[in-house]
Amino acid sequence: MPRLQGKRALVTGGAAGVGEYVSRGLLERGAEVITLARGLSQGSGTIPEAEALNTDLADPASIITAVDSLGDMPFDLVICNAGLVLQSPESTVTGVEKTFGVNVLGHHLLYRLLIERDLLTKNARVVLTTGEAYVLAEDCSADAPFDSTQKAYARSKLGNLWQVAELKNRYPQLHPIAVHPGVVASGLGGAKTGFLARLRSLLLISEEAGAQASLIGATQDLPRGAYWHNTLGLVEFRADDPALDAKGSAHLWNQLETLAAPFLAQSERTASSTKVLRSRSC
Repeated sequence: MPRLQGKRALVTGGAAGVGEYVSRGLLERGAEVITLARGLSQGSGTIPEAEALNTDLADPASIITAVDSLGDMPFDLVICNAGLVLQSPESTVTGVEKTFGVNVLGHHLLYRLLIERDLLTKNARVVLTTGEAYVLAEDCSADAPFDSTQKAYARSKLGNLWQVAELKNRYPQLHPIAVHPGVVASGLGGAKTGFLARLRSLLLISEEAGAQASLIGATQDLPRGAYWHNTLGLVEFRADDPALDAKGSAHLWNQLETLAAPFLAQSERTASSTKVLRSRSC
């Protein structure tokens, strides 16, 4: 992979699981890395070379606080890696179903704040994690109730493919990519210790192997809007694939923008106040 000296990278969920190895891979290639995560890895410990900001993607206020802490230097790479799988219904502080709130809406608010604050370089890579489960969904909507673990997760993965499609169409200055990391033996879908964890580790790929798709998506010569699959490589969708549902993706985008609007406005007021204070202090 290419060297990344002088590049700044932001990784959600970048201090644990697959995200930890995404962060380590970027650091090994010379990038400056900031992670946004709720916790640290139980496996390898902290990543001393990376700056870590405690951030909860289920809470817009936490995302705004994190962005406020990022400074003025723009990012070349944004890896939207964080995600969750729920076994029972939960809601975020804003009242949306939590799988959607974290996997889809949280990342949307994050990159929209970065866009509004001019914190993305021209042709910045925005990499969103999806998965094969998306084929089980026909829609992704903030209105959908939690009906099962599988359905909620599948909808969120379709939603991330749709976000990449909309980013491609709406922001020509950005380079969005969707990636499928593979079926990973991580803590996302089960325990990381004990007999079952050992069995899963024999059947599934490691977290380090799962990180490679995001690293490829972040660094390789892939077309805008591409979908990189960990074993199939560059995927070409069939005409009837739900990933190509332009009406569905546009509807999702409009919902996300409506949900994000008050927090984008709040962030803009905060940023303006900060600029005034800085100006007065100077």
